[in-house]
Amino acid sequence: MLSHKLLLDDVEDNYHLLAIHSSLEEFKMAFLLNMNLQLSLRRAPCDVDFNHGEVQAMYPLYSFKEPAKYRTYYLFKNKYKGSVKKVVSSGSLFVEEEISTQLTYLIPEYKKVDYFFKIEDDLEEELIQDLLNAISRIPRVITTYVVDVNQLKSRNNLIVD
Repeated sequence: MLSHKLLLDDVEDNYHLLAIHSSLEEFKMAFLLNMNLQLSLRRAPCDVDFNHGEVQAMYPLYSFKEPAKYRTYYLFKNKYKGSVKKVVSSGSLFVEEEISTQLTYLIPEYKKVDYFFKIEDDLEEELIQDLLNAISRIPRVITTYVVDVNQLKSRNNLIVD
């Protein structure tokens, strides 16, 4: 009997990824990207969720499909601060739990990045540079740059749908 294997590493990634450093909250970042890039990013009905050991992380996701250009935009928040319950003492009648917060990352290779802006389309270098310049002009955006997707170990975390 013949068996076929699908190698996920062979799938060519047809998207660009921009890293954004900013102290803005995610809804404000989406609003300012909409204003400056003439987009219409909306909060997705479901967040990107991952189980990082003891923390169930929910990363906010904003998306916009531009059907005229066959292009899709995604805004991911890279950081999630969640609470972790640890049992301190269970040798007595009452269980004592200690609740602490733990910071987790959607893309752990870039821990200092606050947001990732994913554009699913094969764009020219000039258009990417225009996007970078427009994003960097947003107040309270510290810096923005292109991330090499082929070097990411956790690029599967960016698969949506």
